[in-house]
Amino acid sequence: MNIAYFIDHLRPDGTQTVLYQLVRGLATRGHDQTVICLNDSWDGPLVDRLRAVGTDVRIVGKLALAGGYGLVSVWRWLRSGRFDVAITLLFVSDVVGRAMAKLGGVPRIVSSIRTRNVDYSLLQRWLVQATMGFADAVIVNSSYVRQFAIDEEGARPDRVFFIPNGVRVEDYTNPINRALVRADMGLSVQGRVLGTIGRLTWQKGFDVLLHALSLIHREDLDLLIFGVGEEETRLRTLATKLSLQDRVQFVGYRHNIHELLSAIDLYVHPARFEGMPNAVVEAMAAARPIVATSVDGNRELIEDGNHGWLVPPDDPEALAKAIQKALSDPDEAQRRGAAARQRVATHFGVEAMILAWETILVGRQMGS
Repeated sequence: MNIAYFIDHLRPDGTQTVLYQLVRGLATRGHDQTVICLNDSWDGPLVDRLRAVGTDVRIVGKLALAGGYGLVSVWRWLRSGRFDVAITLLFVSDVVGRAMAKLGGVPRIVSSIRTRNVDYSLLQRWLVQATMGFADAVIVNSSYVRQFAIDEEGARPDRVFFIPNGVRVEDYTNPINRALVRADMGLSVQGRVLGTIGRLTWQKGFDVLLHALSLIHREDLDLLIFGVGEEETRLRTLATKLSLQDRVQFVGYRHNIHELLSAIDLYVHPARFEGMPNAVVEAMAAARPIVATSVDGNRELIEDGNHGWLVPPDDPEALAKAIQKALSDPDEAQRRGAAARQRVATHFGVEAMILAWETILVGRQMGS
């Protein structure tokens, strides 16, 4: 197959992680692939990794898109590339990518809805509904997203397929010098460390986590926040307001998350809504004890009491209580972390994810 991917940007977020997993996996199966990035925002190492597996990466850019000539370029690429299938990921790509793939004569269009997009405006909702009819298949990464895609984004029930995110557990099992990693981060070897990963947006609930941390009175407890995003300034201000500035590090984006996870005692995922978060899957693969909100894909990944602790969203007190409980019983935390690793190793492998995607891309049927 000759595959064209449309994606809003190539910053190193969760959807882009899945994109790279797909590109790498499908490349080994002999498929030709092109990634069309509609924005002019990208992560250099990510683009290099995509190209290293033989993928053509084309950047359109905001100005070109807004000026119209970017759309003409995309149309020409599609017409000349003789693509068999187009995949759209994220809002702008769903709207623009579906329409352009249709105009460009691509015979099969597959969209992937990565989360319950409850924060879309009325205009955004109308646009995704208006273009949804172009999609021959819609892939969701959480069964909780499936009904949302049908009710709110206009997907036909018989065209929606559930494929969970995957992880290579072996990437997280190599021995890591925990003390050295902590030293590099400026952390005490003896202290307790919380970690959380994600784009710094309202959706991810990092403000809730800061409020929860302010309720935990332990001088030996630090928090590492990995990620970048539009909420960073507000979150830094909130940390200062709560007198947490000496206990919270905004680490930014890191490429070696599999190593950095070894430095933390407890992974916390306070999201308000989700699809199936890659960050939680990665923490499970690293056998980290996990406290997460009981929303969407988190509930599919974690059974409360077995693979971690689940708490209601937007509840700092419940979050603080669960964190304290996990930290106070390291043996139980270790047991749940080991169970979490076993769960992703058994049910959420990358190879199974790629095979399921390939089945949909070529138009074969599978269970929805």
